[in-house]
Amino acid sequence: MKNKFRNTESTIKAGDLILTEQPFAYVLSSKEKGIRCDNCLEKGKVLKCSGCQFVHYCGRSCQRDAWADHKWECANLKRVSPKVIPDAARMLAKIINKLNRGDGHSYRAFYSATSFRMWKDLMSHYPDLKADTKRMEHFTSLCGVLFEFLKDLSLPNNVELMGLYGRMIINSFTILDNDMNSIGTAVYLASSIVDHSCNPNAVATFDGKTINIRALTDMPYLDWNQIRISYIDLMKTPYERQTELLENYYFLCQCDRCMDESQMKIVHAAKCLNSECDSPVSIPWKEDCLLVRRPEERLENGHTMNGNCDIVNGLPRGDDSVRCEECGTKFTVQHVELFVKTMEFTELHLQNMKGASVAYVDVCNYCLERQEGVLHPMNVMHAQTLDHAFDALILVQLWEKACDYAERLIPCFRFYYGDRHPLLGLLYLKYGKILLYRMDLQKSLQQLKYAEKILRITHGDKHPLYREYLLPLLGQAMIESS
Repeated sequence: MKNKFRNTESTIKAGDLILTEQPFAYVLSSKEKGIRCDNCLEKGKVLKCSGCQFVHYCGRSCQRDAWADHKWECANLKRVSPKVIPDAARMLAKIINKLNRGDGHSYRAFYSATSFRMWKDLMSHYPDLKADTKRMEHFTSLCGVLFEFLKDLSLPNNVELMGLYGRMIINSFTILDNDMNSIGTAVYLASSIVDHSCNPNAVATFDGKTINIRALTDMPYLDWNQIRISYIDLMKTPYERQTELLENYYFLCQCDRCMDESQMKIVHAAKCLNSECDSPVSIPWKEDCLLVRRPEERLENGHTMNGNCDIVNGLPRGDDSVRCEECGTKFTVQHVELFVKTMEFTELHLQNMKGASVAYVDVCNYCLERQEGVLHPMNVMHAQTLDHAFDALILVQLWEKACDYAERLIPCFRFYYGDRHPLLGLLYLKYGKILLYRMDLQKSLQQLKYAEKILRITHGDKHPLYREYLLPLLGQAMIESS
C-alpha cells in the first residue's frame, strides 16, 4: 500500500489527516515476541514461523503478506538460532537487504503530489556519529552481529555501513500501541520530512505499523516546512528535553517553549507558603541546576562557550531571603531545607522507577505525601510522580485513589503536553472508564466526552482506539446516565 498525502493547497483543520504511510523497514520489539504478529503488529494468538521458529504471525494472510520481506531473513534466523538478534541489528539487516535486493534505492515516498523522499535523502549525521563514543560502541557491536547474521549478503564497507546506521537511528520512529507504549521501530521516508518542536502543530499516531500524521491546529494551507511533531516526551524541563534531542538527534532545540521564561519558573518550583497564592517560588536545590541550554556564544578570541545555560537563580542554598515574587511571603531556612530534601528524595526515587517495569504504589504515595504543600502542583517532578502513581494504582485496581490522582494529573498534562495530545486524551479515557466502573455516571460521561474531543483530532474517527474502544464506553455512559 502506497502512502497517502493531503493536497497542499487546501485549508487544513485540526484533526485532518495530512499524511499516512507504510514503513520503508520495521521490526517488532523483541519484548513483544510471541504476543504480537510480526506483520500487522496486532496483539493476540500468534503462531511461530515453521522455518525460523523466531517470528510469529496471527494467520496465513499475514504470513503470505510478510513472506517477500521475510524469506531471506528466515534462513539466516534459523542458521544462527538459538541466538537472538538484537532489534537494531535486525532492523539494519532489513534495510541492507532492501537496498541490495529490492527497490530500496529507487523507492519514492511522496508527501505531496510532486515532492517525495528517498533513502538517500535521509541525513546520516556522519561527523556527529564519529564523535559520539556511545553510538560508535553500539555501531561496532552491531557490525559484529551483522557479519555473523548476514552470511549470504556482501556487506557495504565500513563508511557506507555507518552511513546506513546513521540514517536508521536518526530517522527511526518508535511504533506505539493504543496505550502509547513502544512495540517496535520503523523508518518512514516521507514522514521523516517533519521536524521537531516542543510545541507541535501536528501529531504522529499509529494503527499497527501504519503511521498517521494529523494536524493539531487549523492552517490556511499545508506547508511542510512549518509542520512540527514532538520527537520526545514533553513532561521534562527544557534542559532535559534539549539534552535528549542533542544526544539523540544532534540539534539544540530553541523552540518558543524551550525558551519560555515563565515555564522555567515553574518546572522546579516550590509551592508558596501562602495558601491563598498559587504563584511558583524558585528555590535552588542543587549545585548548577540547569534549566535551559542557550546557543553557543562566540568569544572575541574565536572560541565558543559551550553549554551556556541558565540556572534556577543565583540565591545560595538556605538563604533566608527567598520570597514569593507575587505575594511577598518569606521562606525561612527551614522551609528552604525542606524543599531541597524533598526534591532530592523525589529525584532519587524517580530515577529508580525509570528503570523498573512497574512503579511501586507505596513509593509513589510516600513521595507524594512528602511533596504535599512543598512542591508546586505543576512542578515537573511532582507531575512525573503523579503519572507513575496513577499507572501503578490502575495495575493494582485501587480505583478510588486512582481517581484522586487523575484529577490532580490532568492540569499537569495540560501544562506539559498541551490541550490536544494523545496522552491527555488517554488520561481522560482511563479516568472516564474508572468512573464508569464505579458508577459515577455523570462525571464519567464528562471525562469520556473530553477524551472523544481530543482523540478524534489526534487519532481520527476510524482509528480502532476511537471506534472500537472509546465510542462503546461513551455510548454505555450516555445510556446509563440518562
